[in-house]
Amino acid sequence: MSEDRSAICCISGGADSVTMAYYVKKVIKPEHMLLIFCNYRQRTYAYEEFCIKEISRQLKAPLKLIDMRWLGEISTSLLTHAEKAIPETKNEDLWNAEKARDRILKWWDPCRNAILLLVGLAHAESFYISTRERFDVYIGIRRETPVAMKDNTPEFLEEINRLGEQATHHGGYKLLAPLITYDKDKVVKLGQELKVPWIYTYSCYAGYGFKTVGGKKLPVHCGTCSNCKRRKLAFADSGVRDPSIYAKS
Repeated sequence: MSEDRSAICCISGGADSVTMAYYVKKVIKPEHMLLIFCNYRQRTYAYEEFCIKEISRQLKAPLKLIDMRWLGEISTSLLTHAEKAIPETKNEDLWNAEKARDRILKWWDPCRNAILLLVGLAHAESFYISTRERFDVYIGIRRETPVAMKDNTPEFLEEINRLGEQATHHGGYKLLAPLITYDKDKVVKLGQELKVPWIYTYSCYAGYGFKTVGGKKLPVHCGTCSNCKRRKLAFADSGVRDPSIYAKS
């Protein structure tokens, strides 16, 4: 008889990770589910936390906040330095491989995805040691174009699973990325099928405050950073209406 497995979802509040969480909840249907959100001093933390708390409520999944602000202190990424302006990205530059390679270090936080997965794995091992309940760890990374960051690839996932076997006493844990072969428009299509509440997902790199719409407090996207541009294009290419609020169209 196969054992029932539970799920820890490393969630960031973006369209990819929230879609991943909905996929785990509605398709994988784990015995139990825990959402983990890390504060690494990202400039958009307040907007991400706002969205994730609502997602936690809607999924009826407990949420644990992890203090990783030390990572932001050593990072050179624009994501963790609010005093630096986020440059506008032209639409045509999104698909320029050379410019994409040049942009990577602007958004690179040291070892971030590996650390997030190991945080999840540590919780999974703790649960197994104390209760013998087996948790797998999920992350919302997807296929990136035109150039992928090294920690957003199937090869990275394979290596981190090998590490997980050696880093834990019992082994047998799975570190999973169900969207790893999906382009962003396919993620949006899947999320729409799973009834993801898009207004409670946040993709912006800059952060642009909150706005009250129809009596609801909602986060605002800048509309000009590379992640906002990719979000808008993914909705357009998927044929799904984009309900996001953008400061600049």
